[in-house]
Amino acid sequence: MNFIKKIFDGRIDESVQRQFRKFGRGVYERRAVMDVSVGKELKIKTTYEFANEFVRFLAGTIKNKAHVSGGVITSKDVRSAGIFEIKDVKQFAGVKTYLIDSELTKEQILKALDLFPDAVFCLSFSTEYGSLVTKVKSPKSMAKATKGGDKIKADYCTFVTPHKEFKKEFTFDVQEDFKKLTAVHAFDIKEIVIPQEYKKDFEKARLHAKRKGRVIRTLSVDGKEFKREKEFII
Repeated sequence: MNFIKKIFDGRIDESVQRQFRKFGRGVYERRAVMDVSVGKELKIKTTYEFANEFVRFLAGTIKNKAHVSGGVITSKDVRSAGIFEIKDVKQFAGVKTYLIDSELTKEQILKALDLFPDAVFCLSFSTEYGSLVTKVKSPKSMAKATKGGDKIKADYCTFVTPHKEFKKEFTFDVQEDFKKLTAVHAFDIKEIVIPQEYKKDFEKARLHAKRKGRVIRTLSVDGKEFKREKEFII
């Protein structure tokens, strides 16, 4: 589920490409920040980039229904899809937050994720596998995130589970045991490649453009710092 792991594994798919469509050329620091703590339970705190991935994973562990609260942030009309009851709708600058507070099935959540892949699913719920708490707020704009990177903290999503083996999804390149790990990523986009057939169509160019660059992964494992890089074409 972790798009950073997919990049390092060389498994670029639609979900990874979607993460990068908002980036132009340049260096974007303090992206996809995560704090991982291992104690009696495993706790993973991240920035907003992982919200949908956590929701999709945990929804897959719902047996019957789960009480789901939170909101879906998008410019699309979620209510018209009729997937689940919308408690209220808030709007700011053309972006809507559809508030949810009801019992939902796995199928309902997964269908919504598939229908609105560009939305941010700020959902909180629990299953036998673990619990997810997500803040219901719009992610910071790219401009603010780039210039004020030191203000970006891993406090948007909090995932807790007794299944400690799940940590490998986020600490895939760390072999030793640890109590506290922090991972911070920088995206260095060096070139935007637009296929010739889409250069005159802005929307198709946006969807099909490839980003060439590298991800710089900085790890702090119980106070010891490591750095890794991976070039990509996404």
